[in-house]
Amino acid sequence: MRSPSRAQLRGLLRTARTGHVGARALAVADSRALVRSLFLASAARAGLLDWLGDGRGLAEIAARLGVVRVERLRAWLEVGTELGELAERGGRYRVRGRRARAIAAGDGLLRAHYRSMLDYQAGPYAELAGLLRSGPGEGRSDLDVFAEDIARVSTAATPFIASYLTRPIERSRPARILDVGCGTGVYSAIAAGLDPLAEVDGVDLAEDVVETARAQLRRAALDDRVRLHAGDIRRWAPGADYDLVLLLNNVYYFPAGERVALYRRLAGLMAGRGQLIVASQTAPGSVAAAHLNFMLTCQAGAAALPRRGELEADLASAGFVLTDVASIVPTEPFLAITATRR
Repeated sequence: MRSPSRAQLRGLLRTARTGHVGARALAVADSRALVRSLFLASAARAGLLDWLGDGRGLAEIAARLGVVRVERLRAWLEVGTELGELAERGGRYRVRGRRARAIAAGDGLLRAHYRSMLDYQAGPYAELAGLLRSGPGEGRSDLDVFAEDIARVSTAATPFIASYLTRPIERSRPARILDVGCGTGVYSAIAAGLDPLAEVDGVDLAEDVVETARAQLRRAALDDRVRLHAGDIRRWAPGADYDLVLLLNNVYYFPAGERVALYRRLAGLMAGRGQLIVASQTAPGSVAAAHLNFMLTCQAGAAALPRRGELEADLASAGFVLTDVASIVPTEPFLAITATRR
């Protein structure tokens, strides 16, 4: 490594004299992380990483994307190379970085995470001034526009929620299970897998997400015991009594003032002393929780994470007895609660 030149040393000295040197150094590190996220987000959206494989030339990539401005494509590829997410040799570019390789290998969670950054995650911050002045009920429409990516990103909590579900399902052996806000169908499939005799109904507002989930269940040969429906649980009439109702990682989509009524509605769908399992991130308590809560509150409507203690208080107000309250995600204010109908 070459020693710094006199001009570089003088530049460093002048920088130090301007003040806030530590803050500026941190800003440089922040900028590098932001550029990496933006590069991966644009690559995931373009679907390039899983195609680069052993290497593609500039002309091949340009043809693939229908590029007119090749100089812009070259500049974008150079960003990936400088970050270490791509490697270039002999004019051919291939995937190199750990994140890029995971996306190229088909990690759906990472792909959706980065794809969501350009609009869903960054949008509320970019539009903050206007959002702060908007009227009641006004806001962004990310929950509809990016429903599939949001459903994928939410599966980051799946291993922890799945671990929690094992004990109550194996202990009570529910014959009929209702999965509210089933999304990708991941928890419907997990519940069916824990008990080979259980039948599961799932319901979700997003028709396209439900259709994708149905196809996955067919491939897993679970569609004979797991039935997914597009609809609003507040009006949907299943016509069956459920031994267990799941409300997992989605209660924050319901306005806070309507959650007690929602729990009472779910209680009315239960058989006898049915059980309800609610799992949700709460706020405040971590950067991730605060970020998610901010994005939710910027949506049209009244979505928001439950505040500390709200889940327990609302369930008690709805007539449930809490039998278990557990923090299930390390370092995060993420609760799972099992409650029994009185």
